[in-house]
Amino acid sequence: MIKHTCSSLLQRPTRTIVSILAISVGVVLILVSVGLTYGQLNSSAERTRNVGGDFMIQPPDSSLFLALSSGTMPVGIRKPIEEIEGIDCTTPVLVKFLAEEFYLVFGIDLESFSMVNKSLKIVRGRYFENNYELIVDTIYASSRNISVGDELEILGNIFIVSGIFEQGTAARVLIPLEKLQEMNGTIGKASMFFARVKDGYDMDEVFIRIKDRMKFYKITKTTELSEIMASNTPVFKEFLSAIVFLSVVISFLIILLAMYSTITERTREIGILKSLGASKSYIIQMILKESIVICILGIILGHILTFISIRLIILAFPTMPVDIPGYWYIASILMAVTGGVLGAAYPAAKAAQLDPVRALGYE
Repeated sequence: MIKHTCSSLLQRPTRTIVSILAISVGVVLILVSVGLTYGQLNSSAERTRNVGGDFMIQPPDSSLFLALSSGTMPVGIRKPIEEIEGIDCTTPVLVKFLAEEFYLVFGIDLESFSMVNKSLKIVRGRYFENNYELIVDTIYASSRNISVGDELEILGNIFIVSGIFEQGTAARVLIPLEKLQEMNGTIGKASMFFARVKDGYDMDEVFIRIKDRMKFYKITKTTELSEIMASNTPVFKEFLSAIVFLSVVISFLIILLAMYSTITERTREIGILKSLGASKSYIIQMILKESIVICILGIILGHILTFISIRLIILAFPTMPVDIPGYWYIASILMAVTGGVLGAAYPAAKAAQLDPVRALGYE
């Protein structure tokens, strides 16, 4: 049966190749879309989490998607936060999203930031020392060919790059908090605070205390950022559902068309098989196996093209992270096979119902 299936597919190489390519497009559409979506969310969550601290304090109406944040919290509430039992230190951060270049700038108070953060590592140069210096991460520096001492314009202001830090912490660009407040028109304001728990204190107990003391603010555990951002990001689930639905429909329609055309072309062959005693179940299995082989080849090609696509995306856009959860590879396989089997179901049933006598007389 396997030999016969492969032989049947090879007899119509053009349609088989087109069908395989179409299935692979559906797989690539799923995986690349998921990878870009999760990549942005996970990268943002990881870099925010790596700012340091155990809690992130934001205004009540703020978004965990930091590009939507603004400076509405008075920097002066830092002291009341640090007075809460179990809080070791805290630091204010002002976030500015540069839509034209699609990246975030963090304004930080270097002294308190250094107390909260334990992961920021300068690989070249040094920290900024005045309001006309800034530091950038390694990915930003590499993608724009920036070196220590170069000039960088942000919101009409010229800065000198004093240092380059290892990517994975905070935003792509860090500048003095006071300078960003001035540029943003939010003097004395911050978008959020990060707070670190003292050693020896139970995090859950401190979480309860800080929520009670800061009851009008949004308190988030930094360890839960990825899950919360995924569940609260606007249209995240709807977007993925639409992509999955579209991919399954592509698989379904391509296999339906390919298998239906196959039945039409092989009517006489099917009539011969039935006249020789082939049962309906045999005919159905024959058609379904051909569709499954097409799906499997399409899935393999789809995964190869996905790998190539991701490499090209990262090469062209180094600051755009791509992260595909492992279970989505399995999901893409199941969706492609499901679409293929559903698409072959009607042609298989039609073939099984052919009358042998009429089929033999078909031209």
